[in-house]
Amino acid sequence: MADENWTEQNPEDAEIDARADAILRANGIPEPEQNGRSFLVAVVLPVILAGILLIAGLWFIAGPLGLYN
Repeated sequence: MADENWTEQNPEDAEIDARADAILRANGIPEPEQNGRSFLVAVVLPVILAGILLIAGLWFIAGPLGLYN
């Protein structure tokens, strides 16, 4: 099992992919456009903003409960 190459594409899968591509081309369905957003804008920035909002929300909730002075 350790000798198996998990990155190698199965020939049957390659044939199915080729047939699916041919069907898409025949029906005039274009390839999906790649967006220009980077990993920073798509993932890191929203996570940081969500963290800031979460901390601020917990801070404002903790005040009326008397959890800090």
